[in-house]
Amino acid sequence: MWAIVPFKALEAAKQRLASLLTPAERRDLMLAMARDVLAALCQSARLTGVLIVSRTAEADALARAFATERFAESPDADLPGALRQASGYLEEHFQARGVMVIPADVPLITPTEIDQVLEGHASSSTEPAVTVIPDADNLGTNCLILSPPDAIDFIFDGRSFRPHVNAAFAQGITPRIVPTRGFQLDIDTAHDLRALLRSGRTTQTGTYLEKSGIAGRLSAVDNDELSP
Repeated sequence: MWAIVPFKALEAAKQRLASLLTPAERRDLMLAMARDVLAALCQSARLTGVLIVSRTAEADALARAFATERFAESPDADLPGALRQASGYLEEHFQARGVMVIPADVPLITPTEIDQVLEGHASSSTEPAVTVIPDADNLGTNCLILSPPDAIDFIFDGRSFRPHVNAAFAQGITPRIVPTRGFQLDIDTAHDLRALLRSGRTTQTGTYLEKSGIAGRLSAVDNDELSP
């Protein structure tokens, strides 16, 4: 089982936070979140390896820092296409029999949660098998585990939870749906940043928010909203 972590160009990262964070802050936030995600994955006892999917120079640095593999998708590939290419690469070169797709913006995941989810996936009586972990709103997919790697098509369009579930049923697979706390928070808005600060100040992302002054700015905005 291999983890696949897609990592988009940093200049395009977290545009919904543009009114609160500068481009440099959004870049550094994305890197901090990716480090949290990669650190958790690399401590998993059940993963064979981790593959970063990206064409960016920053992905090369992350791959070296965490001793992971890196795959550069074709220039015209969208996210589902990049994931298909990466899965094929893992099957061809590493004989991967399953993939676990995790975005780089879920900084609260832990090695224990990862291993528990993988254990449940492996114990499924259905072969092929699909596990889907939704976001907190049950709209997006914050983790997708497939055995084999091409069990269903990748979707990942921001509202992919139900389509991934339906895709599994269409292939005759009953998917495991596992709402898991650490996976549910993906960072897109100021509300998400506040939630992370309540639960994950000791993460690299939480540390960055504190040291950068972003946490203080969020608190000041909250105080302004509470003022009469």
